[in-house]
Amino acid sequence: MRLLRTAFAAFLVLGSLIAFGVFSFALAYLRDVAPTLPDHMFLSEWKPEQGSVIRFSDGTVMGVHALQDREFVPLSNIPDIVVNAFLSAEDSRYWKHEGVDGAAVLRAALSNVSSGGSGRAEGGSTITQQVVKNLIVGSEKTLDRKIREAILAMRIDRDLGKDRILEIYLNEIYLGAGAYGVKSAARRYFDAELEDLSQGQAAVLAGLPKAPSAYNPYQNPVRATERRNYVLKRMLDDGYIDTATYRFEAMLPIKLAESAADGQRGHLWSQYAEEHVRRLLLESYGSDGLYSGGLDVTTTIDANVQRAVHEELRAGILAEDKRSGWRGALASGISFPVDWSLSALDKPLGSEDWFVAVVSEVSGDVVVETPLGRFPLSSSSVDWAARGGVPSDVFRVGDAVLVDGDDLVQIPEVQGAAVVMDPASGAVLALGGGFSFEASEFDRATQARRQPGSVFKSFVYLAALERGYDATSPLMDAPIALQSANDNEDWRPKGGEGWGLITFRRSLEASRNMSTVRLLYGMGLDSVEDIVARLGIPMRGDPSYALALGAGETTPLEIATAYAAIANGGYRVDPIFRGRPKGGLVQVIDGVSAAQLSSILSGVPVAGTARKAFYGYDRVVAGKTGTTNSARDAWFVGYDPGIVVVVWIGRDDNQPLLKGAGGGSTAAPVARRIMERVEALVPRRDFYLPDGAHEIVVDSETGMPDENGNVIEIIRSSESHLE
Repeated sequence: MRLLRTAFAAFLVLGSLIAFGVFSFALAYLRDVAPTLPDHMFLSEWKPEQGSVIRFSDGTVMGVHALQDREFVPLSNIPDIVVNAFLSAEDSRYWKHEGVDGAAVLRAALSNVSSGGSGRAEGGSTITQQVVKNLIVGSEKTLDRKIREAILAMRIDRDLGKDRILEIYLNEIYLGAGAYGVKSAARRYFDAELEDLSQGQAAVLAGLPKAPSAYNPYQNPVRATERRNYVLKRMLDDGYIDTATYRFEAMLPIKLAESAADGQRGHLWSQYAEEHVRRLLLESYGSDGLYSGGLDVTTTIDANVQRAVHEELRAGILAEDKRSGWRGALASGISFPVDWSLSALDKPLGSEDWFVAVVSEVSGDVVVETPLGRFPLSSSSVDWAARGGVPSDVFRVGDAVLVDGDDLVQIPEVQGAAVVMDPASGAVLALGGGFSFEASEFDRATQARRQPGSVFKSFVYLAALERGYDATSPLMDAPIALQSANDNEDWRPKGGEGWGLITFRRSLEASRNMSTVRLLYGMGLDSVEDIVARLGIPMRGDPSYALALGAGETTPLEIATAYAAIANGGYRVDPIFRGRPKGGLVQVIDGVSAAQLSSILSGVPVAGTARKAFYGYDRVVAGKTGTTNSARDAWFVGYDPGIVVVVWIGRDDNQPLLKGAGGGSTAAPVARRIMERVEALVPRRDFYLPDGAHEIVVDSETGMPDENGNVIEIIRSSESHLE
């Protein structure tokens, strides 16, 4: 017994000595480490570097451009459901501990020991420790770093307070898919503001810090759902939600925003406009200013007009591409049951809301299978693909195809562009640079230089109007030969034998080539060069008489800018994407000439080359079609004093469109649909008669005054006009 007591006493002494040694070592360590710890008080003023927010004209977010997609939000503006979800998921004893949770550390240690190292090591880091790790000490896996982290966590808990630490955490934490902080993540995954999140959505976000990639709902929806439900259960256990809420939210699927996988970019339908604004900001502010300067830019882009332009331009491109026929399946030989994770079944870039389907039957109907179910393809799309043959000629069971609803579709080889502008200011209301920004970032509205064809003719006639011509002036539409630039052969504009003597109006309405070249030849090339310069279109290449037929190169945005000056009565505008015009507008075109040209061009949709596209349109709109050689480019410009719409359809490889394509048949229908859709969104104004002009009634065939005539023309008040 005495021996036992002696051993016990020795054990106590030894234990005391060891404890004293550890304590002494800890004191010495702390004494040495404490002075070397970094200052933590900078966190009291900490705010993350923020990129630039680009907004639509109504203030809603178009996109965010930053090195890290993050937008700071004060804790007072973060709803309780979001705060509580993160506390339940990451640190349920947050309000009770002092920066380090000893109970959580012990629990994690016991769990790791019991697992025998066979499972994932469990951590006991508090939210406070995570802030210290992310912003001060880093993530090096050493005991020294953990001790420093714990000391600093207790210090900032004492010096900064719980609210400030939580504010930093919720704005700093990485939540996957390029989103930092809860505000950016809410927009990224759900296209929602924080105050609009449901309990389930908040739980999705709160589940991400543990493993942002593994629980990303876009990449791993099953694991994300499991993690969400775990967080919801923790919220139930912590008393933040009731049982009914838990059961309801846990059974719902996770519904993501359309832009969940689009990085910092916003809506698919506005990415060309957003990218153009980004380039302008980069030129003005540089990389640092754009990506970390916290710019908040409201643009002139109208969200509803932009969506309409995107949808109608895509529809027009598809309609033209469809005339070339179906080019075949995406992949063949897919076996059943379908493994939808196969790379062969990935959606092609540019698909947007289309789906990949697999042909499962080719009998009476062509039946396809998708992740959402089975259905027959529409008979019209089957007929289109079969080209008069039978479905089995072109479809095989196991073919992977693209579908839009029950229609067969394909990524087009045709491209296009569209611009909508307010002619009063030059404000760009919408811009479409192609079929899909996702598939091609090349912006055909601002970067593609294409021949404008007969769209350019308006400038020739405008030069003539300034020289005293009017809509009734006679022009000769007959063959003409002019010496070419290389002096080897004469250049002759096409037009057959011509129509003989026709009016100025008829020549432009019908877009006659020979009479237009004769008109330019009589005035001289410098007359049009002068007009084009005043309207703001750069002259590229050496001028020639082919210029009258649109042989130069320009962009849809430049064409919109030039026609805006005609639409607004002669005032030069520059395209603007944010803010207002600098200074007052300068009149560069005679107001009467502008009104006369608009009056003539208002006949194009009624009796000219766009009459089929605008049949039944109930507003007065001026317009001009343009088609280049072999239909490589199809253009239409439509305008009134309240709007300018420019549409171009063509191919990037400059190959011709199919026979029958042209400005009136291909581009004009797109412009009409855009105008119809935005009529309630854009204030439309009627053409007006300017000072110094009056109207007369004439016979449209002869141009002679006739009180029983069928057209009203504008002439200068100083002219007697055949009286």
